[in-house]
Amino acid sequence: MELLGSKLATGLWVAFIPRWYGGPIKSDYLTDRLGANLDGMLAEYAVFNEEAVVLLPSHLSFEEAATLPCAAVTAWVALTGHRRVTAGDSVLIQGSGGVAVFALQFARILGARVIATTSTAEKAERLEALGASDVINYTVTPDWDAKVRELTDGRGVDCIVEIGGPGTIAMSLKALAVGGHVSLIGASLSSSGTGLDPLLLTGRGITLGSISVGSRADFEAMNRAIALHRLRPAIDRTFPFAEAKAAYRHFEGRGHFGKVVIVHG
Repeated sequence: MELLGSKLATGLWVAFIPRWYGGPIKSDYLTDRLGANLDGMLAEYAVFNEEAVVLLPSHLSFEEAATLPCAAVTAWVALTGHRRVTAGDSVLIQGSGGVAVFALQFARILGARVIATTSTAEKAERLEALGASDVINYTVTPDWDAKVRELTDGRGVDCIVEIGGPGTIAMSLKALAVGGHVSLIGASLSSSGTGLDPLLLTGRGITLGSISVGSRADFEAMNRAIALHRLRPAIDRTFPFAEAKAAYRHFEGRGHFGKVVIVHG
């Protein structure tokens, strides 16, 4: 869900963690997060420090730009932060929500092959249209980790954007190549009972890294890539400001593909 309140100065938008300008994350940055412990963007007017705003790609509409600060930056850092995806790598994304779809788009412009998991044939077609080389329907193929290894000739993928959390992390590790990396999105492992096998973590040179969205510097780097490749975000549906509750209900239904945007004015 992304919220487009009143427009900031033309071509500008604000970072999700306004005081994280660059470098490693620090604990005091986390005291200011939009839509968490700070008010979000569902407002007619919002005031921010000038150092928190970034210049947006000129080819994007304001609706498209509203999708970037959280989901897009998260996906970008998942692929370029702890371990940078490079040309020829293989990436696994899970589902068709905002972070997953952005990760697919970014992985493609970085030169990677993308394998996706989803639950419907319709979403599979849309993922393929965006550049996924293979899409696994996990309702038909519940052991999708074995299918990933089959698709990669037994090697596994180099990077996984892990969104499923406790229900998928063990399978993700089985689908990962030796020396691969898992980017953990949000509170992926916050629940107990993940059932991780230590043997999957040791002796294979794999790494796990938690993603806390990203800094203003990450946002700016991502925007340069978006502008260069004229990438356009996938918007499932937009809602007027007066129908914000309906937008949240639509989002909670989990049937969306890409981003849901609320537009003011």
